[in-house]
Formats: sequence, structure tokens, C-alpha cells
Amino acid sequence: MPVQPSLFDPPFDPPDATRATIPDARLEAARVRGLLRELCLLNDDIPVIVEGRRDVAALRHLGLRGTIHMLHCGQTVAAFGERLDRRVPMVILLLDWDRRGRQLHAQLTRHLEADWEEYNYIRQELISLCKSAISSVEELPAWLAAHEASSPSRPRPEPSRTGSRSNP
Repeated sequence: MPVQPSLFDPPFDPPDATRATIPDARLEAARVRGLLRELCLLNDDIPVIVEGRRDVAALRHLGLRGTIHMLHCGQTVAAFGERLDRRVPMVILLLDWDRRGRQLHAQLTRHLEADWEEYNYIRQELISLCKSAISSVEELPAWLAAHEASSPSRPRPEPSRTGSRSNP
């Protein structure tokens, strides 16, 4: 039975000669896994901002252990931004990329003085890699699981052939 690769395994990066023969889904999944590993490491020190509870649950499922703030917490976007600015100098915005998420992202960035631009590439790359297949953070675990299913499994070690065989 093949072992399911861990989120923290090195990304699958095939040699250039075989890269063209590997389906895009495998490469996309490997790149998303790499971004998520990086996000996990960054989240140890930098809070992540998402829209709601399901987004928080999805990121926890994917391995984030640091602070995650929900934008939908009963405050206006302006009040949320002001409260956040008093608490942290830097944040990672990971709002959905559907129409509403894009609107909230634009509103929040207008009200934030905390540095968010340095890590905006994470959201942009996730949007690019997941294309139109998904449009929210909460869909990432299912998308990744589906794409990992099409990823190559690790090669199994060959049994040792150095021992002598006895003739029956």
C-alpha cells in the first residue's frame, strides 16, 4: 500500500526532461503544497486573516497552528482593520477569490496600516494555481486531496537480492 505523502514532505519537483510528461495537476498540487508549507512556517509569527470559521477550519486542517483572525466577527471592515493595526505590524491576507472575497480584500487593504503586501504573493499564487476550480480558502483541502490522488506515489524500495536463494 503506497504511503500518502505528508504536507511537510519535500515538494515533487521532477527533472526537466520528464516535466513535460507529468500532468499539470501534479505540478499544481506540488506547488500548492509548497505554498502551504511556507504559510505554515510564516503563521508561527504572522497572523493570517480569513473570512470565516470554515476558512479557519480548512487552514487548521492543512497544518496552520498560529494565529488566524476571522474578518466576519461582528465588526465592520474598517473597525476590524483598526483593531488589527493596534495589535500587529504585519498580516497575511488570505481572503477568498470569489467576487465577495475580492471586494472584502480591497476594502480591508484600504483600512490596514499593517504590512500585508509582502506576503500577498501567497494568495495570488493560490488563485493562479487553483484556477477556476475553486474560489475559496475552505475548498483548499478537498482540492489538494483530489490533486494529490493523481500525484505519483513514492517509489517502493526494491527487495534485497543479495541473499542466496535455496532451491526447493
